Amino acid sequence: MIRDRLEQDLAPLCSALEALAWQPGAGDEAARRAWLLEVSADQSWVFDAAPVSVAPTRNVQGHVQIFAPGEPDASLVSATGMDADALLVIGRLFVRPGPHAEGIRRFLLTEALRRVGVVGKTAILDLASNPGLTESLCHKRGLRLLPTTVPGLSPMIHHEEPEVPSR
Repeated sequence: MIRDRLEQDLAPLCSALEALAWQPGAGDEAARRAWLLEVSADQSWVFDAAPVSVAPTRNVQGHVQIFAPGEPDASLVSATGMDADALLVIGRLFVRPGPHAEGIRRFLLTEALRRVGVVGKTAILDLASNPGLTESLCHKRGLRLLPTTVPGLSPMIHHEEPEVPSR
């Protein structure tokens, strides 16, 4: 189940980051915790692998945040050619390695895109800073890669494909 992130989720999330061996996962737990808390997110969700939705468990398998672009996202916003006020960033999307990781990743991305659409904004993300996301998965969810000259940046923007009317 997907739910709001709680304070008790930070330790399992730090463990998941460490298992990914991805920055900031390569740092110590304090650095991983600081990374998870550094942005003022509109939404911070976790995927809790609990079999029921009655109460949160510590079986947290994935994480995603939705936030307004800030100064660190200036290059990402610039690549879109849009005003920052029209955008929301999907970031810090990661999933603990395991047999269901791909499905959890798809679910978190789909729900984040849906939430951004509900509030009338356009979703953007940096593919390079979301471990486990692939260009193929993002394309299947309506995201497309934007050109950039910034090294290490892989900006993507969400564009809904209009439905083709049937004949």
